[in-house]
Parts: sequence; structure tokens; C-alpha cells
Amino acid sequence: MTILRSITPLRLDLAPLALLLLAGCGNTEAKPSKVEEAPKPVAVSVRAAPERPLPTRLDVTGTLMADAQTDIASESEQRIVEIAVERGQYVSAGQVVARLDDQDAKNLVHEAEAAENQIRERLGLVDGQLFDALKTPEVQQARATMDRAEADYKRFVQLLDEGAVSRAEHDLRRADYLAAKAQYETTVNQMRQLYQSLLAQKVRVAMARKAVEDTTVRAPFSGIIAEKAVNVGRFMKKGDRVATIVRIDPLRIELTIPEGAVAAVRKGQRVSFAVQSYPDRTFEGTIAYVGPAVRAESRALVVEAIVPNPRGLLQPGLFATAHIELPAARPSVLVPTDAVRNEGGVFKLFVAKNDRAEARIVQVGREAGGSVEIVRGLQAGERVVSPQVDGLADGTPIAAREAK
Repeated sequence: MTILRSITPLRLDLAPLALLLLAGCGNTEAKPSKVEEAPKPVAVSVRAAPERPLPTRLDVTGTLMADAQTDIASESEQRIVEIAVERGQYVSAGQVVARLDDQDAKNLVHEAEAAENQIRERLGLVDGQLFDALKTPEVQQARATMDRAEADYKRFVQLLDEGAVSRAEHDLRRADYLAAKAQYETTVNQMRQLYQSLLAQKVRVAMARKAVEDTTVRAPFSGIIAEKAVNVGRFMKKGDRVATIVRIDPLRIELTIPEGAVAAVRKGQRVSFAVQSYPDRTFEGTIAYVGPAVRAESRALVVEAIVPNPRGLLQPGLFATAHIELPAARPSVLVPTDAVRNEGGVFKLFVAKNDRAEARIVQVGREAGGSVEIVRGLQAGERVVSPQVDGLADGTPIAAREAK
């Protein structure tokens, strides 16, 4: 009982203080809350995502080959006096590769030309004059003899009629005339035969001059000397190899097409490829040959593409990884490449929806001409933000402007 009495007065003393505090709290005025301002829209450009066919890419492998490769051979049997090229040297078509001793060939030319001139002089021909057997000196001489014998014979015919000469003298003149006439015709035939001999001799002269030219070995086409087979001093026989030349502009690439894609490969299609020698570069070619049949052992088709190589960067024998653009099987949704952002392997873009940016996670496919294929996550015709701008997030207000 003593404890209770002592506590009760203490509570009564605190009551006025509690009332005073409550009164003070009741008189305090409430402060007005601060109103948040709406964020300003972000200005963006938007484009409608079109849907159009996108070519399908076929990945194949192949090997680069020289467009042409041949052995440069000697066409004359003589000793080599000069080698004008080295291995790896570029030569133009017609450039001198080697020279052989040409003295014997030149002597044959002089001999053949002398025989030709002799026949020409006998025929009385000058350069550019057309042949006429009746105008040759020997025929004209035979014609003069025949005309004189004919005139004598006609005179003796008249004298015989007048009884001034005997029949024997008349017959002698007639025989002389017939002999002169036969000689004339024979001479005409001889001149015609001689003219044919002149034509044959012209061929011999041409062959002799060709023999002189053959002592100079030239490149049959422009290319690289892959191998030099002889040295100065070697005696060459006709057909002996002097050097090997390869043409590397253009090159050919042989590609193996799987059976399933055979129907889609055509002449004229573009081919892009890369080689290990130039990992950061892409080269292009055009299909020029399509094999007639699928190979039974590999169930594949062989095609060849022509590859321009003006700077000689590519060499025959290089292994290539090629891509062939095939006709599209279905239309694809495309957006500009700057509309898609890669964030740690996740591709994201923004779609304009009711004046706000809507974030989309998409699956991308191939790239073509500044656009990227959207395989999943976007419908054709939807308006995407292009290019993306910093600060965009899902639900951000935007002021969209249609890009031109």
C-alpha cells in the first residue's frame, strides 16, 4: 500500500506537462508538399521497319587457282645466249624471256630472200605489181619470134600462090611458124609455173624469218614467272621448257556446293570470300562456270568464280572461305544498324508507342547494306528509334520525328 501511494502523486504532476505538449502540437501549421515537374520528352528520329526479301548466304570453302599456267618452250634448236627474266618476276604479254643464237637462222633468211629476188627478176616483177604471164620478158620475146615467123609464113603463102617459091620453101616457113607458136605457149606456161615457184619461195622466206623470230622466246600472256628451267649456254631442242608462267589476274576460285543448294546457284552470282593471309579484308568474284553434274562421291557440285586480282595480293593455292548470296526464301524485317544496341550480348532497340519509348529485346540475323535483320521481337511496320540516343529507357516520353 505504501508503494501505490507514492506513485500516484507522480502521475498527477506529469499530466499538465503532457497537456501542454499536446496543445503545442495541435497549434503547429502543416507545411505544403512539393509538386514534381513532368520530364521533358526526348527528341528522337523514328523509322518504320520495312519487310523485304533478304538474300540467303551460303557458306562454302574453296581454293584459289591460276587463271592460266603454261610452260614457255623453245621453238628453235640453238644455244641460249641470254635469259631475260627471274623467278617471281612479272612479265607482260610478248616480253622477251630468253634469246637463242640466231646467226644460222639469219643466214637462211638471206638465202631465201636471194632466191626470191632472182625469180622476181626473171618474171620482171617489182614490189606491188600484179603478175601477168603475157607481160613477162621471156613471153614477150617468144611472142615477137612467133609474130615474125607468122609474118614470113603468110608471105610465103602468097608467093606460093603466085608460083614464086616452091612448096618445100612454103612448108619450111610453115614449120618455123608452128614451132615459134608452140614455143610461145610453152614460155607462157613456164612463166606461170615460175610464178608459182615465186609464191612458194615467199613462203620459204616467211618461214626463215619465223625461224629468226623463234630464237627470241617471249611470254605468251601477262603473268608471273613461276619457274626458270634453263641458264645461258644450254643447247635447246624444239619443245624444251625455258620457264613456267602463271596468270594471276584474274584468278579462279573453285567452290564445292552441297547438293541441297545446287538449284540456287547460277552463273553471274556474286561471291565474297576471305583468306587467312588477309583476315581483315573481303574479296569478291563472279561465278563463271557451273559444273554439269553433281559428283557421286561427294554429292556436291563444283563451280568456279572469276576473281579480279589487279594488285596481285592473292596467290594461287590459297584456301578461301566464301559466301554466296542466294535468292531469299521469305521476306525479313529490317531496321537500320544504328537502331540496335548490343549490351553484353543482348540486342535491344526502342519502339515508339503512344509518345513513349518501349524497350524491346530482339534477336538479330544478317546484315545487308546498312540494315540488320530482326528475326524475333519486332513486327513489320513498327516505328523504331533510329539512331538510338543516350538516356532512353523503357517508358521514356519521346518527341518522335519521322526520319527521311
